[in-house]
Amino acid sequence: MSQGTDVLPLGVMTGLHGDSRTSFKKIVDMGFTTCQLGDPGDDNLYGPQAQENTEKVKEGIAATGIHITSVFIMYHGHVWDLVDGPRTIGLVPPDKRGERVVHACRVSNWCREVGINAVTSHIGFIPEDPNDPNYGPFLETMRAFCRYCKDNGQTFAFETGQETAETLKRTIEDIGLDNVGVNLDPANLLLYGKSRPLAAVDLIGKYVLNTHCKDGVWPEPGGKLGVEKPLGEGDVHIRELIAKLYRTGYRGPLTIEREISGDQQIKDVLRAKTLLEEIKSGLLSANS
Repeated sequence: MSQGTDVLPLGVMTGLHGDSRTSFKKIVDMGFTTCQLGDPGDDNLYGPQAQENTEKVKEGIAATGIHITSVFIMYHGHVWDLVDGPRTIGLVPPDKRGERVVHACRVSNWCREVGINAVTSHIGFIPEDPNDPNYGPFLETMRAFCRYCKDNGQTFAFETGQETAETLKRTIEDIGLDNVGVNLDPANLLLYGKSRPLAAVDLIGKYVLNTHCKDGVWPEPGGKLGVEKPLGEGDVHIRELIAKLYRTGYRGPLTIEREISGDQQIKDVLRAKTLLEEIKSGLLSANS
């Protein structure tokens, strides 16, 4: 790939709140060319207003020129911790798998209609033991869903978090399809106490399709996740991480995620943007 604006484009994680054109314009005005979308929400997926709402999203994309690099699939009922998470997150819990995979397919269909060629999601606490009786049925569902995405012209990326890098690598290889990869959120590897980000890149770097540039620290005992930090202030080591990803051949988006709200979120996102621009400039100039 030639050096240029399509190398390591900067983006931000966003949701569909209110008028999509206004939301996308704010992102463009902040200097971003790409974004990832959170779950489209039931208003865009189900009910009599879904088609009208979806058309407004398409109009917003066309009007602002924003490039949506992926859409995150969310499920109702998640508990984001280490105690209740294993039974509530993603497609791993067997009692929730059927209903949720139907929803996931609906999101994939929505993305096809809007013209988005990538979906991602937290899939859950994948069994670390491949002989776990839940692993085989889970894998069968994942393989079928990833085939569905492929038929819709899409990649599917596991967002890192609830599984070790070793387990994620094995799962991707067991699925065995060429449209399956990783949305690398290095902070989540720390927040869930699963892997150290730099070491994880050694295992799964070649599968990375997108990123969440986020920071954080390892969890304390007690079942709660570790604490998210502004980019550059946690234990991700973002400079070394992006450089290592770049050496593996990654040239995709650097997508900032900051899971707070209000003015401080905007300030932290803009500071992260400045940091990433510096890192990106150094990498591209060194390799020009």
